[in-house]
Amino acid sequence: MCLKANAYRYNYGRSAEKTLRDIELPDIIPEWVHTAPISPYTTANANSALSLREVVDWREFELDQLFDFVKGKRLRKEDMLEGGTNYLGAISENNGVRQSIDAPAIFKENCITVNYNGSVGEAFYQSVPFWATDDINVLYAKGWTLNKYIALFITTVIKANRYKFSYGRKWTMEKMKKSPVKLPVTAKGSPDWAYMERYIRALPYADRI
Repeated sequence: MCLKANAYRYNYGRSAEKTLRDIELPDIIPEWVHTAPISPYTTANANSALSLREVVDWREFELDQLFDFVKGKRLRKEDMLEGGTNYLGAISENNGVRQSIDAPAIFKENCITVNYNGSVGEAFYQSVPFWATDDINVLYAKGWTLNKYIALFITTVIKANRYKFSYGRKWTMEKMKKSPVKLPVTAKGSPDWAYMERYIRALPYADRI
């Protein structure tokens, strides 16, 4: 909290790399540290998180073993009139939603979107119908049932592959289809969807999802 209180001293053009060591911390913890709100939300899951150490075994799966892939579709700027449909761009924030447009959604909900251009490797769960630009691959569960909890587990695993790609080395659909992700498995060697859901549901603030 004391370090955060000094954030105003720095910005993109004035980093804290060298001067951070010069910040003086008080000998006695100020009262405002104890009373400052850490988060406006509360959670009933504060002490209920599961451990991934409980997983007996993990196995690698290529993404096209788990998902059907659909490429996004480009929309011209002059056609991006303000409306009520989520338009996804290859960005890293706001769940990928760049703006809302006055056009019918072209993709159904309950899927995962992954950027292969722009902010390469950013992955998000989409809970409502949307339009995605052609810099995005849309992934639908293949022969199993996706939900938001399982999706949050998988998007985290997908994002762990981002370091392999960049704006100059795009994560094309063919490369993405063959990209391996390591998941917990059942005794029969199939993805343990039930455990993935339980794990995410038990995390702090998961009850706010």
